[in-house]
Amino acid sequence: MPSDTPQIESLENEDGFLKEMSTWSRGLAEELARKNNIGPLIEDHWKIIEYVQKIYLESGRGPSIVRISKHTGFGSRYICHLFPCGVAKGAYRLAGLPRPPGCA
Repeated sequence: MPSDTPQIESLENEDGFLKEMSTWSRGLAEELARKNNIGPLIEDHWKIIEYVQKIYLESGRGPSIVRISKHTGFGSRYICHLFPCGVAKGAYRLAGLPRPPGCA
């Protein structure tokens, strides 16, 4: 396990999302990706993760898959390929966002 993420479980809540977005780092996102069988992370993952963070910090809500698709130019199928567990459980989690309401 990378030295910058020695206690990943202590940073997560019971749903596997970070308790505090302020603890997020690229290294932590990579560790979360491994733990959730996503990746290896490529530039397209990072483009989505960074966009999701930006929108959340601006609006307090994560963007929809439609909005992510419009911004990145990636089709929804490709986004789902990158994050097979879904945008909320994948991209939001890796971006350090809290679990969105209604996310099962």
